[in-house]
Amino acid sequence: MKPELDEPSGQHTTGHEWDGLKELNTPVPLVFRISLWLTIAVSVITWVLYPSWPGITGYVKGVTGYSSRDRIAEAVADRQILRLEQMPEFASLDVTELANDPTLEAKYSDAIAVLYRDNCSACHGRDLKGQTNFPNLTDDHWLWSGTPEEIEYTLQYGINHTSDDTRWAEMPAFGDGMLERPDIAAVVEYVLKISGSEHDTELANAGAVVFEENCASCHEAGGIGGMEIGAPSLVDDAWIYGGTRDVLTETLKHGRQGVMPGWSGRLTEEEIKKLTLYVLWAGEDGQD
Repeated sequence: MKPELDEPSGQHTTGHEWDGLKELNTPVPLVFRISLWLTIAVSVITWVLYPSWPGITGYVKGVTGYSSRDRIAEAVADRQILRLEQMPEFASLDVTELANDPTLEAKYSDAIAVLYRDNCSACHGRDLKGQTNFPNLTDDHWLWSGTPEEIEYTLQYGINHTSDDTRWAEMPAFGDGMLERPDIAAVVEYVLKISGSEHDTELANAGAVVFEENCASCHEAGGIGGMEIGAPSLVDDAWIYGGTRDVLTETLKHGRQGVMPGWSGRLTEEEIKKLTLYVLWAGEDGQD
């Protein structure tokens, strides 16, 4: 159908008809046309002033140079300055001096708990008691000792992380041809014995010899642990990966190499000191 004049309305039609109903070619109201052009004008102005279109190597930054990332960074920096003003001890004292101040826990524990939850609780739990593959921070079982300086160092540089100063600790995979299956089974029984678990006495006695020849260089004679190299004690009830026969067998066969991230560069020096104290406080409270 061709456009025609609709006599009752005096408007031309568009040429469309549905079930006898003809569509009028009514102009868009002026107010809508003005609104459309105004929105286009505002959009163009916004594109000129603020970041907008993506490019090959970046994006159009706009003449104002506005950046929401910069604003967030400024807000974070302002809050850090405020926290330093509210907790001046962490800027002026080293971690050993802080650890010897008995007044700090009552003053700052609740505030530092937020910092811990934001950065550490995903692995170590909100209660710091850890989970499978991640150690409990409330007991007195430590690798590299639990002094303030050593905890701070681990927080700074991590374990098996990317920093040149990171701590290294790896349990080798003895199942890759280093030990035969019967020897692995014997060592497992020996570890079960020295850790106070049910075991096969005959196999454990044989495993003691294999252990001294292959494991004592790291875990020390009798499995008491080599703290200075990150080799855990095997005679207590603290296990990161588990101390059952099946888990111990898996550990001996395939090895372990857990990773603790280094927080230097991600957290400030003051924040690392705060977390160091928070861990120390949790250990002291857990042993009460």
